[in-house]
Amino acid sequence: MLHIALRLLDYKNSIVILPVVVITSIILGIVSFNYFTLTANEVQELALNDLETNSEIEVYSISNMLSNSIFFVNSNLERIINSPSIINWNITGIDRLLTLSQNTTDQLTDGYYLLDKNGTLVTFTGKDREQNSRYEGINLSHRDYFQIPKRNGELFISTVIDSNDSVPRVYISLPIAKNIQTGQTASTEINDIPFLNSTTFEGVIVASVAAKTLGNFLESQMHPKFNGDIGFIDRNGTIIYSSNQSFIGVNFFGNDFQSYMQSILKDKEEGFNDIINRAMNSENGVEEFKFENSTTTIAYQAVNVPNRDQSSNRIGTLFITVPHTLSVEVIGLIDTLIIVNFFIILVIASISLIVAIMLLRWNTILKENVSQKTSQLTESIGKLEQANEDLKTHDKLQKEFINIAAHELRTPTQAISGNLELIEMMYIPSIMQNPADNTNELRKEFEAVLEDEEKLRDFTKGLQSTYRNSQRLEKLVNDILDTSRIESNRLEIHKERFNLNEKIQNVIKDITKRSNDIGTPNDPERQVNIFYQPKIDPILVNADKIRLFEVLSNLLNNAIKFSEGKPIDITVEKVTNSKDSEKVTKNQSFISSRIDDDTPSEMVVVSIIDHGKGIDKDILPRLFTKFATKSNQGTGLGLYITRRIIEAHKGKIWAQNNKDGRGSTFSFNLPLE
Repeated sequence: MLHIALRLLDYKNSIVILPVVVITSIILGIVSFNYFTLTANEVQELALNDLETNSEIEVYSISNMLSNSIFFVNSNLERIINSPSIINWNITGIDRLLTLSQNTTDQLTDGYYLLDKNGTLVTFTGKDREQNSRYEGINLSHRDYFQIPKRNGELFISTVIDSNDSVPRVYISLPIAKNIQTGQTASTEINDIPFLNSTTFEGVIVASVAAKTLGNFLESQMHPKFNGDIGFIDRNGTIIYSSNQSFIGVNFFGNDFQSYMQSILKDKEEGFNDIINRAMNSENGVEEFKFENSTTTIAYQAVNVPNRDQSSNRIGTLFITVPHTLSVEVIGLIDTLIIVNFFIILVIASISLIVAIMLLRWNTILKENVSQKTSQLTESIGKLEQANEDLKTHDKLQKEFINIAAHELRTPTQAISGNLELIEMMYIPSIMQNPADNTNELRKEFEAVLEDEEKLRDFTKGLQSTYRNSQRLEKLVNDILDTSRIESNRLEIHKERFNLNEKIQNVIKDITKRSNDIGTPNDPERQVNIFYQPKIDPILVNADKIRLFEVLSNLLNNAIKFSEGKPIDITVEKVTNSKDSEKVTKNQSFISSRIDDDTPSEMVVVSIIDHGKGIDKDILPRLFTKFATKSNQGTGLGLYITRRIIEAHKGKIWAQNNKDGRGSTFSFNLPLE
């Protein structure tokens, strides 16, 4: 009987324990299911935020690139309007300016045009000039890009217009207005009433942008691994660019396009239209549009171009759309988790409480994994935020470079153009004509200049100024080309063995001669005093002669610019091993790159010492990077190119302010092979 009683007691305990295990398992399963669901939602939210952030960064970057490019086109138009050729209506000079402007913006524009006050096409330049030469002299006064600037005197950016050659284009135009009293072109907006009464309308300068070219430009700015489509709608709702070429020039809110939207989106078109409306009235943002089983992330950014009064002129809105199926994927993940979870519940209910404890342990491990993934996602978000800040910094540097480059290009080109026009108008009017038809006239004009000492002196100064500015322009173009070669790993080094002392002396002679040629006699601030006395001769190096000449010229010209007329010293010394080389560079306040283990055992160190105002503390940390400059002249590319040339020779370059507080020292080393 006792045995039976014990068996009944065990049975009753089993009956009590089994529901407890089952109920406990169900509770644990429900808790686990809710936890999985919450985790899946968090993962979805983090992934969605990641996608939205990438989309915002991409559309912001492309919008700024487009704004900068249109601003540069506007700058070209203003430079042409204010040029002497426009004042004198010199068609030959205007042709040159139009061609130069097209060459600087050919990645976006396909032509520049001059229309007179009657709307007649006087001259133009562009990619299809020969093909479209039949349109020269055509009357375009009915076009908005002529009528609207004529009426209000402001910068005008059109919607998509079908041109005479059946190519859809966007036009950017500025009016030409002359002051009645002075005859000079007016740079103030002509819709100002007092100013309007004192000016006359002379015509417009127009730049054209083919819709296809604009689309190629926008597509080229997108990262190749970014999976999205790009679109551009102007301020009036007209589609400027879309991946579907048939939509270009169609008004988004027009009946035709809205009918098309209804046929595709069915009852969802109103929600999509609301997103587009908000985008047209906002500066930027990102939204989600859900349709059927997919969701599309839509990021948008306003495209603005500054007016002459520094106000912002909105020309349209840029869109990037990225379709995805995050919700569907997360739902599938949740369904999988449900099946696994119920299976675990059944197993736990059928065996013992130990399995439930093991499940809790498994849940703990899963929580740790999820926490680790969440931490990784948080870290990724931090990196994306840092990348966004880097993009903003790069955009700021890019804008600064565009402004500096525009100024640096404008100054010599205007000087060259002005000097040549002055020579033509004041001294040799026949110089631009066919020499076969006016040989006698040219001879007389040259003889008149030679007989008049004042004219000859002024004529010579004009030629010298033209030569200096052409050299300055050539230097700027070469710096930009060298930077492009460096960035694309196409910088070529042709080494040969030569005496470094002779190369330094040749550079000193060249710089001294050029400085004296362009300087004013007996002007101490323009005189160059460079002292170099080699202690060891010869010093043979295996390097590229031309590139090393460029390095020495860059460093010496930089020293001259900031030496304030004080002498410049050059020293050269040999170091016998890598430890000596490290000792030379370790105490510098800025080093372009660290000493590597494979540093050659024998090095030569060249130092250029000036006694001017020294290196600005804000520039010092980024001295050898691109665009690092606080000078009114220069693009900040010279020291960057110099550094990359030295590094291509397996050398190092560094700089520091002198300990006495007067001037700075730039040094570089090269291996002795």
